[in-house]
Amino acid sequence: MNSYHDLLRIAQGMGLQVVETTINDDRLGSYQHNQRRITLDERLTDSQKLVTLQHEIIHAEHWRDGIAQLMGHEAEEQKTRRETALRLISPMAYANAEQAYEACPYRIAEELGVTVGLIKDYQEILEGVAEPCKMIHA
Repeated sequence: MNSYHDLLRIAQGMGLQVVETTINDDRLGSYQHNQRRITLDERLTDSQKLVTLQHEIIHAEHWRDGIAQLMGHEAEEQKTRRETALRLISPMAYANAEQAYEACPYRIAEELGVTVGLIKDYQEILEGVAEPCKMIHA
């Protein structure tokens, strides 16, 4: 799993600026394609910063690769959440934590240094209930 500093280097290598500031809505972060900038709420915990930065880097990749333009917002967001979970959670580390903590997402998240939401996304992937991506047909 990449550390927060690893992700900062990845973002820099993609030509992205990462800014931490107060975000005055319910978002933890955002990607502004035209400015090539990722904004993170400065009040985030370390695990929230890690997950949010990875999530926004994936949005940037989707724009770079033309995927974001082919998908509706909800479908692209769902795809980004799945990819974030798959990049930040090692199957072996998850299996060990799941066994140790009886599949409790809160304890697994703490053990793996990620958010509970990310663990729940990963559990949905494992259960096969994550919705497939839907392309926009023009």
